Amino acid sequence: MLSERTHRYIYLFGLCALAFGMMMGTVPTSVPQLILLGNWLLEADFKRKWHQLKQNVLFWVLSSAFMFHFLGLAWTSDFGHGLDDVRTKIPLMFLPLIFFSNKELSRKEFEVVLLFFLAGSLTNTLWCLLYSFVLHDNEVIRNASRFMSHIRLGLFLNVAIVVCLWFSFQWKKTGLRILMLCMAFYFLIVLGVLGRASGLVNFIILVFLMLGYGILRLPMLYKLIALVALISSAVMVWIYLDNIRKEQLIVNNSPNNVQQKVTPWGTGYYHDDVDQKENGNYVRINIQLEELQRGWKRTFPEDSFSFEPRHNVERFDILVRYMASKGLNKDSVGLASLNREDLENIRRNVVNYKYPSWTYLHKRTYELVNEYNEFMSQGQVNGQSLTMRVYFWKAAWDIVKKNSIFGVGTGDVQEELNKTYASTNSPLTKEWYKRPHNQFLTITVALGFVGLLIFLVSVFYPAVFLRQNFLWIYWLFFITAVLSFITEDTLETQAGLTFFAFFQTLFVSQAWYAKIKTRQTPED
Repeated sequence: MLSERTHRYIYLFGLCALAFGMMMGTVPTSVPQLILLGNWLLEADFKRKWHQLKQNVLFWVLSSAFMFHFLGLAWTSDFGHGLDDVRTKIPLMFLPLIFFSNKELSRKEFEVVLLFFLAGSLTNTLWCLLYSFVLHDNEVIRNASRFMSHIRLGLFLNVAIVVCLWFSFQWKKTGLRILMLCMAFYFLIVLGVLGRASGLVNFIILVFLMLGYGILRLPMLYKLIALVALISSAVMVWIYLDNIRKEQLIVNNSPNNVQQKVTPWGTGYYHDDVDQKENGNYVRINIQLEELQRGWKRTFPEDSFSFEPRHNVERFDILVRYMASKGLNKDSVGLASLNREDLENIRRNVVNYKYPSWTYLHKRTYELVNEYNEFMSQGQVNGQSLTMRVYFWKAAWDIVKKNSIFGVGTGDVQEELNKTYASTNSPLTKEWYKRPHNQFLTITVALGFVGLLIFLVSVFYPAVFLRQNFLWIYWLFFITAVLSFITEDTLETQAGLTFFAFFQTLFVSQAWYAKIKTRQTPED
């Protein structure tokens, strides 16, 4: 039988390993939880643990979302997918079980856990930078995140920035405070360098909220500083976005942006009324299909395209967009003016000649602007991360209206969505038959409004009940998490689920024990 101290060390090791490992992928996330479970079982003392848990309302509140997902297996028709979903959500119950049946973390232990999380964040991002800029010439933004989706990485890095700022306020030594500020700045730069647009948007919202808080609560001098910072930040963001809009969507005053009748060789041009642009140049005008097809096939016979029958027409679309980005007519003359680098860019599916020189952030912003342009000019939604969400949400809501009380069951969400996309003639193609990308809607589709109510209580009740006892970093984490629920199915992947379950339970348990101490302290 191990000693109490040994069990405590294993418990702390498991927490630190989880804080580090959840930044490093599936296995490093799972193994520490197995260590925590094994230690919990070997420690025994189940009577005390049960007594401690059954009277702790927050344990039941935090676990309720998992319990209702488990109950939702009773009315699902796809038990296999239901079990997979329940398995993913186990940390929603497991982590509260571990935290609330153990002694509270001391302040030093709490800080060590957070430091291991920062170490994991640093290791993760250093590898992402090394992979994208040293080992590979990576131009695909989504591939820059190596251990999790780019959306989840943005969430983690926002919390890492907040934790660094918290340490910089807590620690007394100037050198350590400067180190934490430098790390916060590093994580912010990484958000931009790796093009984590959603993470940066989340960060900007947090900054605006903090500045707004400062305007309301701080002395007059600091109110003015916060107000100036708030306005300046808003203006800078607006100028940046407006410059990209102008560069992409405002039509240049160029002869090649006027419809012409014939090429220099006397053959007719083709023009489309689609208002698609690249670098301020029309894409779908002054196109000589045969000359492009013949010239491209001569250079790259293995990558040729044709229209009758349709073959590899995606290459044609990329070719005309790239030529438009350079302000060229889409004919043999324009094709001949492309150099070897241009041709290789097109072969790598680069649609804008400036794209390789842009930062990941600029690339992602360009993609969002281009999504807007394609939606407005062509009604194109497939592959467009923002506009597709409208159809995700619409399909989900159609299901909710038919299954409003208890939903379709834990395992039937995707199958019911597939049926709804097909039956409603959604413009989305089958490859984009995705989940709602809204955690609240996903819960409601699966478990109805009853399940949504239970989920809302599990998320918001601790924030209300312990509002006087939280460290301020909790509120920034909480805002980050709730914002992610609006645009993502955060809890449907291991990384997102662990992100929420770990930090929610860590901060709530600390506040809970602080509240108990306050109650036990005799009044003067």
